[in-house]
Amino acid sequence: MVFFSCLLGIFTRPLSYFSFFWPSNALLLGLLIRFPSLKSFGGILGAFFGYMGADLVTDNTFLMTLGLTLSNFVAVFSGLFFFNFARAKLPASNNNVSELYPHIIAVTLGCFFGALFAILLLPNLPHTFMLKENRWIDFFTWWSGEILNAVIVLPLILAAPGWSKFKKLINNQYAKETQIQDILPFFALLISIACTHIFYGPGALLYPLAALIWAAASYQLFNLALINSLVCLTLYHSVTGLFIDQVNSSYLTTIISIRVGLIILGLATLILCVISQNRNQLYREVLYLANHDSLTETLNRRSFTQLSEKALKHKNNHSLSLIMLDIDDFKKMNDQYGHYVGDRALQHLSNIVKSNLRDHDLFCRIGGEEFIILLNNNNLNKTQRIAERIRMCIEHQALNLENLEPIHFTVSMGVSHTHLPTNLPLQDLIIQADQALYQAKMQGRNRVILAS
Repeated sequence: MVFFSCLLGIFTRPLSYFSFFWPSNALLLGLLIRFPSLKSFGGILGAFFGYMGADLVTDNTFLMTLGLTLSNFVAVFSGLFFFNFARAKLPASNNNVSELYPHIIAVTLGCFFGALFAILLLPNLPHTFMLKENRWIDFFTWWSGEILNAVIVLPLILAAPGWSKFKKLINNQYAKETQIQDILPFFALLISIACTHIFYGPGALLYPLAALIWAAASYQLFNLALINSLVCLTLYHSVTGLFIDQVNSSYLTTIISIRVGLIILGLATLILCVISQNRNQLYREVLYLANHDSLTETLNRRSFTQLSEKALKHKNNHSLSLIMLDIDDFKKMNDQYGHYVGDRALQHLSNIVKSNLRDHDLFCRIGGEEFIILLNNNNLNKTQRIAERIRMCIEHQALNLENLEPIHFTVSMGVSHTHLPTNLPLQDLIIQADQALYQAKMQGRNRVILAS
């Protein structure tokens, strides 16, 4: 990978040394951060030969190739050192933005020391492209270019999903109907990029700004990183021009300015995306807590009622069943073992019930030791079999806790059923299931009773 990425960089050297895009260092740094096992002697040696081989096969001299390779190695491994140092020193935080700090520090300082090493070594080598009198302009050209390369490449390496997650995302995408609002930010970016080629000028750097902000608030980090990279490369090409006839200090100063602008644009977009994802994650967590019981992670009464009312009126549902269940002699269990064991019993029951339900079935803790299940599109006999299966699983799967003998308990259940559409209110179905549950208690517990 290092070899081919070096070739890509070499082929974008219109001035024999000034690469339009040099992804190798950012690629290697990202791989070493994400896959620490690559920091072996074999991995480092392979990267070294990748750098050397790419320059040598394109007819560079051995000494210049060695000097360039050492400069790249200094950038990568000093960046890796500062990344590990910053991650160890910075306090742990749940804020996703703060997780970017070690990466920013690693890129900034790694590229700094790589550029510094290059201007100290390369001007002293034969057949060099660096002149001692232009040493500092070359330093800032190298430094800004490497940081821009990192902004373009590093997020792609670090945010790329693993193979199993990638397959899951693809399957979900096929199953999900694409909405027009999902692709609007991307089309806005295409239009803004087209404008950079039509209405050419320094202001083109700002053309995609609004579309990038829209995309950062709409897309996942990897998708945004991919879009961000394409936008930065396109803008760089559009504003500077890929092929130029000669280099002078004025041109290089302009290049540095453009690169700094692109670095700020790309980095700001990535940070905004991370902030947006962090906000969305917090919103989902708060919404989950608002709709679920904190102990058993089942639906709470309010959420269950809302979803059940929708199920009762849904046009694709042709029947609806409710199963009310209650742990037998739960108060005795609490009195004998304590409330901690009682809580664990509730969690144990919840896990068993969830393992016997479909993903779209509703399961709610009404209060105390009482639960309710909603099943749609099942006939009464099938609902009764499901209830019996759950009852038997709870009876035979003991609760095992440390320093205690296995604890067995049972449940009683009441079942109500109706065909849809119906004028029967949800509350009446719940009352019927509750009355059937009461009959199960009266008839000896540990049984399923159907509502009459």
